[in-house]
Amino acid sequence: MSVSIRHNVITGSRQVLIDGQTVEGTKGYSGIISSNSSGSLGLGSTISFSFHHPPSKKDVHIEIRIKPSFLSFDYECLVDSVYVQEEEWKVHQDLRLGLSPQTPTLNVKVSSYRIEVINSEKKCFFNLTSTLTFPPSEPENASVWKSFSEQMDVANIAKSSYKSSHLRGSFPGFPSRFVGLNEDQFSEEFLNKRKVELEDFWRKLGGFPRIGGRFEVMRFLGFEKGRVAGAGA
Repeated sequence: MSVSIRHNVITGSRQVLIDGQTVEGTKGYSGIISSNSSGSLGLGSTISFSFHHPPSKKDVHIEIRIKPSFLSFDYECLVDSVYVQEEEWKVHQDLRLGLSPQTPTLNVKVSSYRIEVINSEKKCFFNLTSTLTFPPSEPENASVWKSFSEQMDVANIAKSSYKSSHLRGSFPGFPSRFVGLNEDQFSEEFLNKRKVELEDFWRKLGGFPRIGGRFEVMRFLGFEKGRVAGAGA
């Protein structure tokens, strides 16, 4: 038997399935923002259900907790009141437990850069063009101009959102902000090198587990709850 939870981290919709069939009473909403008018951080939700497990000839009780955590989600599972680590959701006798948070596929390109003078200070901005794919919906595109420092800040925030996850240690490293003594940080050679480094970072980040469900990254790139910021509903 296979038990899995499907959670759309963008819309908040979730349900539990046993052997591909929805378990009655498990459909609902578990979003980052609570559904009340206050718009506060959601308090999470708990899904409890029981079913007969033929191999063991007994009823099994499962409790799944979905907990908002710093603009992302943490998951807990208890089988017959015994806590099961998320990374250990695997074969339990003949019962397979699965976690399926549905996150979009993210692809980011650093297409170009431009130099601006703001308050008598030179600054460079890079054009990040992104595609967000969330089947069966059509891909969505966004384009923003962001400085190196702004990209570094959101990278640090995104990494912090994995602080309680075993994935934190493999989070992609952001390019060094170091500029050599004899380097001109606004030269074409230097900026082309930095553009390549940034694109390599975003390529790796786009393939990192659950990154498409990180709201802080989506908003930074110009998306809002899975839609391009400012687009109609």
